[in-house]
Amino acid sequence: MSKLDSQLVSLLASLQVLGNTDLSSVGVESARASIELMARLQPKDNTPLDRVDDRTIKGKFREIPIRIYWPVAPSECVGVTVFYHGGGFVLGSIESHDQLARSLAKHSKSVVVSVEYALAPENKFPAAVEDAYEALAYASHNRSNLCPNHLLSKVPLAVAGDSAGGNLAAVVSYLARGEAEEVDFALLAYPVTDGLHQENFPSYEENSEGYFLTAKDMRWFGELYLRDENDLLDPRFSILLANDLSNMPKTLIVVAGYDPLRDQGVALAQALEDAGNKVNLWRYDTMIHGFFSMEGLVEEARKAVERAGHLLGEVLVEARFSKNY
Repeated sequence: MSKLDSQLVSLLASLQVLGNTDLSSVGVESARASIELMARLQPKDNTPLDRVDDRTIKGKFREIPIRIYWPVAPSECVGVTVFYHGGGFVLGSIESHDQLARSLAKHSKSVVVSVEYALAPENKFPAAVEDAYEALAYASHNRSNLCPNHLLSKVPLAVAGDSAGGNLAAVVSYLARGEAEEVDFALLAYPVTDGLHQENFPSYEENSEGYFLTAKDMRWFGELYLRDENDLLDPRFSILLANDLSNMPKTLIVVAGYDPLRDQGVALAQALEDAGNKVNLWRYDTMIHGFFSMEGLVEEARKAVERAGHLLGEVLVEARFSKNY
């Protein structure tokens, strides 16, 4: 496999000096604060967007905060993308992933709706899934208002997410098949796909420590998020175990070489293809888990986010023609 990116070598060395190498060892609140601090300290892309609004939407169980990014005038957008942040279902927020959401909006020219879904351990599975689907339903029902482009007879709808957010994006795509909220495209960056068999994937052992996300962290996240071992069998968590993965949206799966989750993403790509879906798998063999959120520090990460954003926009433009919009 390719050598670890030199910028990441320096970044990981700095984190080790600061003691930020094992999130699970510091507890939930300290780990959350650490992730938020890392996001704030990164260089930002100050390219202005047309508009950014913070709102709340009414879910079944609570008010769900969202942030909406309009990269261009609403009448010029190409579709709506619902974005779910990473963080093991325990960490992360709209704020920690603000730069990634902005970048995807800018490069795709789609309206991005970033979702602050319920976190564990305060809210166990399937609370995050329920919030994620409520946000998708909101975006679907309001897509013509969010993106009032008169050239679109129906506004295309996408989902995107990284890590735990990639899991949620895949799961809501699965749940929305045949519904009004059916998704046209899913962008999944290093997603969690199979909690039941995760220790059987080679990448889990190969990259178990030393590359930001550790196997110990993954076990900790699972203990905090899941109610019991039965949840490992539920396709709303282990999407790879779903009985029928046909009729899924066109999907891009991005994996990192030095990531314990690498092979879970590869396995999902194969399963989706075997079920007759259109799938792109992009491998970044010099990257680590979470690299989409490191674009201000790692040049290869910046290029990867830009490339993914461009594909997101292209697929949304194509969707208006391919699905008789």
